[in-house]
Amino acid sequence: MRRWLAGLLTAALPLAWSAPSGFVQKDGLRLTLDGKPYVMAGLNVYNAASDGNCWYPMSLTRSLRQMTGNVIRVWFFQRLATKNGRRDWRALDGVLAAARKRGMKVLPVLTDQWGKCEWSGLKSESWYRDGYREVDPGGTVSYRDWVGEVMRRYRDDPTVALWTLVNEAEAPSGFPGECAPSAVGSLRAFADDVGAVAKAAAPDHLLTLGTMGGGQCGTAGQDFQTVYASPPLDVCEYHDYHQPAQAIPGNRWDGLAVRLEQCKALGKPLFVGEVGIDANATGGVRGRANAFSAKASAQLAAGVVGFVVWAWSDAGRKDGDSFMVKPGDPVLNVLAKLAPGTKRR
Repeated sequence: MRRWLAGLLTAALPLAWSAPSGFVQKDGLRLTLDGKPYVMAGLNVYNAASDGNCWYPMSLTRSLRQMTGNVIRVWFFQRLATKNGRRDWRALDGVLAAARKRGMKVLPVLTDQWGKCEWSGLKSESWYRDGYREVDPGGTVSYRDWVGEVMRRYRDDPTVALWTLVNEAEAPSGFPGECAPSAVGSLRAFADDVGAVAKAAAPDHLLTLGTMGGGQCGTAGQDFQTVYASPPLDVCEYHDYHQPAQAIPGNRWDGLAVRLEQCKALGKPLFVGEVGIDANATGGVRGRANAFSAKASAQLAAGVVGFVVWAWSDAGRKDGDSFMVKPGDPVLNVLAKLAPGTKRR
């Protein structure tokens, strides 16, 4: 009787939730993949879905053969999946297929604060209050509806490691950069609402808001923790464009160390979604690789779960941007050590 009763009670207890095999998951302050600790290390390839409508047309398959790391961070905007007023998924499908073939995962970003490669333009607090519910100029649906649509399409694809709602979200009341006390409330309400849409669409995928973390409107000081306390958000995000020699960047109000403590209090891991260094500030790409290595070592030791370098540029590009990482750059050796085992040519 006791054995039968114990079995009945056990069967009645809810089972612990677990994503299907191959999905990146959160386990406290770390990420895991199929039960093993997982650290995201790779490159921003924001125009990977571009046919010329976002910087230059990207030949992603060729570029991936020249890269290292286990993730790429890519723009997945409505504009990049719309042709002649109709939905066209070929570019986004192609990004995921190419990454999957190389054994890499993708960090899709669903819109941009600054309006680059996007119809909706530079975003103020009014957009975070209600503008995101309006149909995008040139688009077929609102941003809010786009989030649900794109995430439902890829909900069963473990190639997606983590979705980002906005690249560098902040809520200024005007430009340049005026901040109202209401900014934090607007961002939090946005994260609650759109985050709920995202989780309903793709419950097995992780989610972040997407922030710089350096004291921007709505996320300065304690406001950062208030926003990331939003229940749908699984992971915090920080961007590092600080001095090359500053391994743990920022000040005592808005620095990386503060953000790590705030996210620890929330029980959420933090990743550095963009870390950029001007090669001119380090005497060239070799010095820059050394600076990236020092930053990665210090930040991962401090508890960061992802280190994603800004940004990739194809061979032969003469864009003159000294932040770009091109084929043969020594930083690729740094990423290879952070993410061993990625398929190579």
